Amino acid sequence: MKPILVFISAKKTTTKNIMSPKSFYYYFSPLAIAMFSQSLIFSISLSDIQAQPEQKNKTPIQTSGSGTQRVFQPVGDPEPSPTRGGGTRGLFQPVGDPEPTTTLGGGRRGDGKCPKDRVQPTNGLSKESLEQQLSPLLPIKKFGLTYSANPRLYAYIPKTSAIAVVFTLESKGEGIEQKRVDLTNSPSIVSVKFDTPLAIGQDYKWLVSVVCEIPDPEDNFSEGIVHRIKPSPDVIGKLAKAKESDRIDLYAKSGIWYEALDSLVKLRFASPNDPELRSIWQNLLKSSGLESLANSPIKNY
Repeated sequence: MKPILVFISAKKTTTKNIMSPKSFYYYFSPLAIAMFSQSLIFSISLSDIQAQPEQKNKTPIQTSGSGTQRVFQPVGDPEPSPTRGGGTRGLFQPVGDPEPTTTLGGGRRGDGKCPKDRVQPTNGLSKESLEQQLSPLLPIKKFGLTYSANPRLYAYIPKTSAIAVVFTLESKGEGIEQKRVDLTNSPSIVSVKFDTPLAIGQDYKWLVSVVCEIPDPEDNFSEGIVHRIKPSPDVIGKLAKAKESDRIDLYAKSGIWYEALDSLVKLRFASPNDPELRSIWQNLLKSSGLESLANSPIKNY
């Protein structure tokens, strides 16, 4: 029997077993070995960690359900579009356009069609595509800048029975000039240049409407805004040194819509089969939401 030692106190009686040296060795030797092993393993692990070089900016790895590893790439800014040597040219970039002081009534009134061209939609939710609409050739906001006192204005004419279209220039709600363009075929893109010089810093509204064989009681037209600004001395210097083809990029990157469009049309008339000019034309219209009109013929330049 193991000896028992009893401690007596006023509060509590505590009983403890006193082990013999042999029993102590029997019970605690395995525990000591286990603790020594754990200490050795921890020491080795710690030395391995300290020996590893610090890894910086390591790309995190994602593992798909199939076990295939995919490297996660942070989303950054898109690569800039090249502008030379087989790159993208003619992309229009509005930069700090002044807010127009002239308001548009939705950009159009009526459907821009002659009575005989109207077809009742089979579904009340049907919506015309851009190719079916009378439309100024302008970016989505129907607003464009110019440096010129007399910029050329372009409009897209859908397939129509109209015999002509009329362009009207307005200032502060009053018509100041009109020009008529007879139509030989459609769809097509037509243009005019008004004789009235535009003042710098002022909005002008211009409208295009169809002239039908049978007069239409409805007032059908589509409209846009032209705003003239003064070029900076730096821009004037660059334009003076640039070739005609390079001016297109200068105008487009400066947000000068009317000159970018007109300069490109001039070059296309001079070289109608030039594939590079055709590509620039498509890029310019696409960057302004007009890509579906890129193959329309251009008349009466």
